Amino acid sequence: MFVQISDFGLAKWLPEKWVHHIVSPIEGTFGYMAPEYFMHGIVHEKIDVFSFGVLLLELITGRAAVDSSRQSLVIWAKPLLEQSNVEELVDPRLENDYEVTELKRAMSAASACIHHMPNMRPNMKRVVQILKGEGMTTEPKPKTGGGRALLLDACDVDDYTATTYLKDLNRHMELAME
Repeated sequence: MFVQISDFGLAKWLPEKWVHHIVSPIEGTFGYMAPEYFMHGIVHEKIDVFSFGVLLLELITGRAAVDSSRQSLVIWAKPLLEQSNVEELVDPRLENDYEVTELKRAMSAASACIHHMPNMRPNMKRVVQILKGEGMTTEPKPKTGGGRALLLDACDVDDYTATTYLKDLNRHMELAME
């Protein structure tokens, strides 16, 4: 028997052929919610991809999505993923007993899934390819539809860096935990 993980339940709110939708009230488990959802109520077709990336991070690190100190796993792991810092990222309980190639694939998939811009996240077919080691793990291309760019982010992309995103994520998490 193989365990299958599917449908975190948020993307199904999206009407057919829509790219994004705004909902209220916001529901879900904080550590798994994509930033565009918990910050602005935007349900995007890649919202569950973000949640799957958080799940991958939990498997890699052995940490919860939000720990007892209220630290977000995404905020903690993002710099380590960017530096490919396997030693700091991997669950210490594994005691270096893991396949490095497979771990790096999982890290690559997780990093792509938790991208702060939804259109830069891969689709789940691509995530499976990354995990299997099929094809090069290249930066996903923004998806376009009908000649117009889809939702990049809820703010101006030029002014919204990964650092700004992490600060916003931390601020919103603190508010949610109060």
